Amino acid sequence: MAIEKKIEDSLELELLKESTLLFVEHNQEILNEVSLFFKTYFKEVLTSSSKQGALELYNKEKRKIDIILTDLDLPNQDGLEFLTNIRAISSDIPIVLSTKNSNTEVLEKVICLKISNYILKPIKNITTIKILNQIIEENYNKKLILVQKRELELYKDILDKENLVSETDPEGIITYANDIFCEVSGYTKEELLGQPHNIVRHPDNSSKIFKNLWDTIKAGKVWKSKIKNKAKDGSSYYVKATIFPILDEAGNIKKYVSSRFLVTQDEEEKQTLKRYILQQKSQKVKFEQELENRYNDMLKEALEAKEMSITSFVSELQREIKTLRSRINDDKGRILNLEHKVSDANKKAEKDHDDFLEKLSKMRDTTRFSYERYERFKKLNESLKEKLAKAQESIKVYQEYIEEYRHKIDDLNDVIKSYEDDKKKEEEKKASKK
Repeated sequence: MAIEKKIEDSLELELLKESTLLFVEHNQEILNEVSLFFKTYFKEVLTSSSKQGALELYNKEKRKIDIILTDLDLPNQDGLEFLTNIRAISSDIPIVLSTKNSNTEVLEKVICLKISNYILKPIKNITTIKILNQIIEENYNKKLILVQKRELELYKDILDKENLVSETDPEGIITYANDIFCEVSGYTKEELLGQPHNIVRHPDNSSKIFKNLWDTIKAGKVWKSKIKNKAKDGSSYYVKATIFPILDEAGNIKKYVSSRFLVTQDEEEKQTLKRYILQQKSQKVKFEQELENRYNDMLKEALEAKEMSITSFVSELQREIKTLRSRINDDKGRILNLEHKVSDANKKAEKDHDDFLEKLSKMRDTTRFSYERYERFKKLNESLKEKLAKAQESIKVYQEYIEEYRHKIDDLNDVIKSYEDDKKKEEEKKASKK
């Protein structure tokens, strides 16, 4: 019991707790006892003691059933018929057999029905749980890889439609360029493929930017920055770029993927805003100069025209100053408001893009991890198949030994019977003489 508890504690059973088992067993006592044990591990255990009941249950609940453990020794070969019916409904539901029958011919028939594994009776609870858990994990990883592959294809399709996407080999030679990249750069795919990616490098960029870029991605990390590129016709365009390496199973860099979105319009708006701010500052200086000149002129006029009172002059001057300052402050407010709007828009666009790429990066890591787990399960499955084949060979040898011993027993029975017949005749002969 202590050994079983230790084995049980070593298992990772999270997936079992979210799974539903269909358990089919002819013996009602075993069905009740074993299903009670299974209920402590599975989210739900559905049970049946007959082929017909199990089929009805599966048809009703097949959307939530994750694995089937079925008795092969149902009466009237119902076990084999049940498997055939299930496979006609679903070709991928995992099925594990429990049987007393070690006949290789029978096992060969059921293996053709894509059986995941089989257990010889009597059922050992912990061993069975380990087998069921392993099959569910393997099936889950297969589905996970398939789902993530579809999601990656979807995200790649979205990137292709919205961003400039390209791929290069480890040396920076372009191996893929999407339509938007071609459209913005002005090059055709034929002109880009096989060329170094610096074909679109703008001479205004510092060489330090590209040294930092290569140092980062060669170290297996993601590089992000805004960069200026040059199109085929010599015109400039700005992009917010994210470049990340794709690794093979051994962790070596297989290629680089670059995703970029245009920020040319933002840059042009920034330049326009800068020019506007400089213009406003120039106007402010001009207004202040005009104000000073006007003040001096009015002061001069006041001194010459003594009829104008000093109080009236100062009051008019203050009103003029207030009006001019108000105009300057309004211009400042508009400038600040425009700066805030541009800054907020840039931050939002960058955050959305970074969040999207972060999710893509996590999915890439999860897919690689799931693929590694799947490969381990695949190797383990191959090992189990080899063990099954060896076990079947051993069963065959033992069956030959059993047949040989049966013949010997039959021969001995014949000798004993002959001896008893002779003895009986001898006793009858003696009795007749008396």
